[in-house]
Amino acid sequence: MLDHNKIYSIMLNRYGDLGWWPAETRDEILIGTILTQNTTWTNVTKCISALKAEHFLTIMEIAKLDQTRLEELIRSSGYFRQKAFRLKSICARIVSDFGGIESMDNMSTEEISDYFSSLKGIGRETLDSILLYVFNRPVFVVDAYTLRILERVYGSRIHPDKIRAGAVLDLKASITDLKNYHAAFVETGKNYCRKQPKCVECPLYNECNYAIDLSSP
Repeated sequence: MLDHNKIYSIMLNRYGDLGWWPAETRDEILIGTILTQNTTWTNVTKCISALKAEHFLTIMEIAKLDQTRLEELIRSSGYFRQKAFRLKSICARIVSDFGGIESMDNMSTEEISDYFSSLKGIGRETLDSILLYVFNRPVFVVDAYTLRILERVYGSRIHPDKIRAGAVLDLKASITDLKNYHAAFVETGKNYCRKQPKCVECPLYNECNYAIDLSSP
């Protein structure tokens, strides 16, 4: 049985509060959720730094920015032409429809979800990141790290919807815990539960079926 409380407790003991998502503004978080698609956070930080140096880290500024210039600034994110087009389009649409994300705060989670789902370039993981980190709604972000780790821990595939629902229920819809739980999966997946895992050093080593199988004679 999937026990989010137990897994989170173990990782919390190892990492503490990871302070994720690392950003100064909600606009920066939204921009980061688009840039981080299909790339590493290391590459995204290079883009954020480049945008920040040119003072282009608000939705309004991105909406007005020349497409070619935006492509140059986010080149390190990979698929930079596609991302520049989608990022600029999304920001322009938000500015046109609402003026800014703050005007969306009184919308229900379902309304926000429907709106962003209708925008090209917003998949489920990006949508959940926006809901949790930009709008502080009680959802859980299931990414590739989460799926890999839980599959190895439990020794079987688990449907993403079951993971999402279970995390929100077990963590009592705590926004702080849901954010930190996701961050802990990212930290564990990035440093330990890789394609070629470093099991002995992993905080979940004693709970993991994959690690047990590896260590069995």
